[in-house]
Amino acid sequence: MSSEVKVDKISPSSGTALTIGDSGDTITIPSGATIANSGTATGFGGDNTPAWHARKSGSQNMNSGAETVITFDTEIVDTDSAYNTSNGKFTVPSGEGGKYFVYAQLQRNNYTGGRFITKINVGGSQLLSAEMRNSDSGGTIFDTVGVSGILDLSAGNEVTCSLFQNAADDSGVNGDSSGSKSFFMGFKLIGV
Repeated sequence: MSSEVKVDKISPSSGTALTIGDSGDTITIPSGATIANSGTATGFGGDNTPAWHARKSGSQNMNSGAETVITFDTEIVDTDSAYNTSNGKFTVPSGEGGKYFVYAQLQRNNYTGGRFITKINVGGSQLLSAEMRNSDSGGTIFDTVGVSGILDLSAGNEVTCSLFQNAADDSGVNGDSSGSKSFFMGFKLIGV
């Protein structure tokens, strides 16, 4: 049995809270209707969290032919305290599995030749990578390589950024205090 009530305003009879429906009910807004909100809306959609953004404040070197996880040591954003500056890992929090946009950028710290591969790994396995090779033999070399993609992650997955280079021992990535050279970030997508 259904019925229709037509009124211009509904207000709570006491206090300041009004409840529409009960747990398990579906409230339908028909096609063509508009919800106009002049107050604060909570519990709708999402806010693209967990999210993190960490930067490299100085250089990190490695031996030629090595792949090394980069530790971005300064957090800019870490909504769920899920990024670890000591080991470079973002760990997906409990209940927060889903699709994430992830991006990493690494800058070569002034050396020539060889391969320079920026990688994004999950559980130690490479899922995304971008590479550049430099044969310039003169001048200063600060090439930058970025890689991004959408990853399907589960709670507990560990996401890292690593670098492979085979140009020279004791070479690697450059960082700075502004965070514009080498950084690692990501956030959970909503509605996908």
